[in-house]
Amino acid sequence: MLRTRFAALLAATGLLGAPLAASALLIDDFGGTQVSSIAIGPPNPKTDVTSAAASLGTRTIALERTAGFGAASADANSTAANVFSLSTGPGVVANVTLRYDNFGAVDVTDGGASQLFQFSARADQGALVTVSVLSAAGTSSFDFALAATGTGAADPFSLHSVSLAALVGTADLTQVEAITLAISGPASLDLQLGRIGTAPVPEPGAIALFGIGIAVVASRRRASRA
Repeated sequence: MLRTRFAALLAATGLLGAPLAASALLIDDFGGTQVSSIAIGPPNPKTDVTSAAASLGTRTIALERTAGFGAASADANSTAANVFSLSTGPGVVANVTLRYDNFGAVDVTDGGASQLFQFSARADQGALVTVSVLSAAGTSSFDFALAATGTGAADPFSLHSVSLAALVGTADLTQVEAITLAISGPASLDLQLGRIGTAPVPEPGAIALFGIGIAVVASRRRASRA
């Protein structure tokens, strides 16, 4: 029960900092360079799709501009090292989907040892990231609402994590054939993602440290408002 509540809390809060547990299944650390871009000018919708090798199989970046005629770009390991970056010009609305496939069928639960799907992110505006896992049995998904935290060098990444049991749908998590992250948001959005993978739920000792961290953050916030 304690682990289940902790996993749900992680999904709801999007904690600051690095993952609390080493990734059991590394999906992407964005070590290989890949760029998708859309130039200034009509028409809309306008798309650019590229593919490259990832930590797990093949990574496809499908970038689509739906409003505005400015530039939009999505890249791995180009704007920033080991980071996926989405950047849209003033007044430009674009969405992007990261798709991972061509790895056969993988057990994302790692034989039951992994219970969390997690990634780190930061954005200058609120955005939505929909994570989906696909198998022959169907698709299971979960929506992450990202808060605006900034994308400057001093702005930290937030950890976003959800229990695999909380994914909604019919996918067979032991026979996953593709994984997608669909990102959407308002005009002029800048967003970055860090390492994507699965991990075990932290042990009670780590949960205790997490509770202390939450108390420290709350205390600092109260002090800054005083």
